[in-house]
Amino acid sequence: MDSIPIQQATSRSWDVVVAGSSFASMFFVYALPTTLDVLIIEKGRIRDHQDLLRNGEEPPEPIAQTNTSPFPKQWTATTLFGGNSNCWWAQTPRFHPDDFATKARFGIGQDWLLSYDALEPFYLEAEAIMEVAGGGSEHILKRSQPFPFPPHAPSRSDLALRAMSSAWFAAPTARSNGGRRFRCCASGVCRRCPVDSKFTIVNSLDQFERPGVSLLLNAEVRALQIEAGTARAAVVRHGGAEHEIRGDLFGLGANAIFNSAIMLRSGLTAPALGRYIHEQLSRRAIIDVAIPNYFGGTSITGHGYHFYHSAPRDQFAAVMIENFNAPVALRPLRGRWTERLNLNFIAEDIPREDNRVVLDSNGEPHVFWNGHSKYAELGLERALASVAKILPAPIENLTVDAYTSTQNHIQGTTRMGKDLADGVVDRGLKCHEVRNVLALGAGAFPSCSPANPTLTLSALSLHAARSL
Repeated sequence: MDSIPIQQATSRSWDVVVAGSSFASMFFVYALPTTLDVLIIEKGRIRDHQDLLRNGEEPPEPIAQTNTSPFPKQWTATTLFGGNSNCWWAQTPRFHPDDFATKARFGIGQDWLLSYDALEPFYLEAEAIMEVAGGGSEHILKRSQPFPFPPHAPSRSDLALRAMSSAWFAAPTARSNGGRRFRCCASGVCRRCPVDSKFTIVNSLDQFERPGVSLLLNAEVRALQIEAGTARAAVVRHGGAEHEIRGDLFGLGANAIFNSAIMLRSGLTAPALGRYIHEQLSRRAIIDVAIPNYFGGTSITGHGYHFYHSAPRDQFAAVMIENFNAPVALRPLRGRWTERLNLNFIAEDIPREDNRVVLDSNGEPHVFWNGHSKYAELGLERALASVAKILPAPIENLTVDAYTSTQNHIQGTTRMGKDLADGVVDRGLKCHEVRNVLALGAGAFPSCSPANPTLTLSALSLHAARSL
């Protein structure tokens, strides 16, 4: 993948122009026909793993926000080649089949235009590229093939929890347990993985190499020039000046906030555009209980589906439980140091129309956040109130943190819908208003699963490219 100067990028027309270089963009490019000439436009620069270790992470992108909720809220975006793949924790659960049809099954939210079964082949492909390690065929989510690599060693609490309930499973992860990268060191510093174990775009760039792909760095797609319902060029800011880069097809993979900003600057007017920004609501619980813990093979070793798979989702949000093996939270009691669970409870949410992204007077995105739904709060309350029922020993002490200010998952704003009145994109992520523009990534999610979104948005990009 050659990096080219701005003069070369503007001197010709491209078959496909893609904004951004994180999961959504790169998995889309991966699945495009190799006969196409593709230009990836990245706002940031390239930094390798050693540079990040020595000199620290890139500062997060500033995102203006008006928060009228009673709780802190933040949105995290990294401007760097590979985007948030540089700093994610590499959690790769699939969405539950119910997540794709919450309206039809529970009367809440909005349904996807795709089912779990339709996305399953693309889940398999994304898992293979990421070299995901996970449990066997007994997982609660049906699979047509095994995980590419075996699960990491369970923590001692995972073993006790599995013996107690069939709703406890090894957590799927793109932190290596075999394959081309070093195995996970289980140190719990996954944002800046010390051994480069987790999948990133940079350390797996050879997987995305294909003929006809060029890269323009330090350049920001600001808007699209649209004539007679067709996008003709991208307006790109580079070196303090604006340039036009012509193309036949445009893929926006910047993230849900910046994608909607590009589309709003371009004059698109879909009623849902910029609206329904959302992510999960979560709380961390420290539980002292007579169960030895830790000594697992990765940072997060287990997932609990007790309040997810069979949740009464017409009343309470579904909740997924993460079991943290590292960093270690020791119990300050001689002889019982490891008898402490560190669990994260993650609830789905119902996207709210009044949570939205608009443009300020300078044309920059501004988030108006009015809070999570009561539905999400009730789901967490139910799960935390019932946690004693899923543990094999009585709780001796329970400490629950406040709501987490972010899960670092920006979703919504370009949601999937059957027509322009219902959403921004179709099932193939093509914009209803401008058919040669695709809004890639988690912005297309019309509902909010408790599960981490990265594997699903990557599979969705593969599906979108193969649907062209």
